[in-house]
Amino acid sequence: MDSEVIEKKIKSIYFLIITGVLLVIACTLMALHKEPSRSANILNLIFIIVQAIIGLITVVIARKVTGKFFHFFAGMLYFFWSMIYLASYAFFSWSLNQMWPLLGIVAGILWFIAGRWKYKVLKFGYLIPSVTMFGMGLWYSLFSFGLISLSFKSVALTLGPLFMLMVAVLLIVFFFVQQKHSELVFSDEETGIFSDEESSIKSELEVDE
Repeated sequence: MDSEVIEKKIKSIYFLIITGVLLVIACTLMALHKEPSRSANILNLIFIIVQAIIGLITVVIARKVTGKFFHFFAGMLYFFWSMIYLASYAFFSWSLNQMWPLLGIVAGILWFIAGRWKYKVLKFGYLIPSVTMFGMGLWYSLFSFGLISLSFKSVALTLGPLFMLMVAVLLIVFFFVQQKHSELVFSDEETGIFSDEESSIKSELEVDE
């Protein structure tokens, strides 16, 4: 592939990611408004659709050109978050205060998918953040959707110590598992999740060439 074409595509993916962040902020601010006007709702839907398109384009560029974990993850995240927003508008009438934990659940699943795509094997380096985001999103969704009648403060005070104990146990289990299964941990020769995201376009062009 011509280096000039590659350079343009690499520049475009960062432009798309930044644009996606701005659209997320805009959609969130409009969703927080208690009684948005009809024109504001239409504008918000347009932003959501544009964000979904940006997500698909970013995924394609990540797969075909850059091969980067974060590019692939960001593209999927924009697309599926847009689908959640659209579903909440069209079918469920969820408020942002109610639906936001779903975004964490989806982020955890997509983080795992991106890591599996990038490294082709299971690694704790992406599995643990994935499970953490998924678990936290699931936990908060129990309260936001009213599946637990108790207040969050009461549950936090009673189950907080138990949660800290579970974290300590999981860390100990993780230590012993990685001692016996070193293939599940990033080795010194592997780049890890974020360190392989080169800081300059020049370095990415050298890799692609």
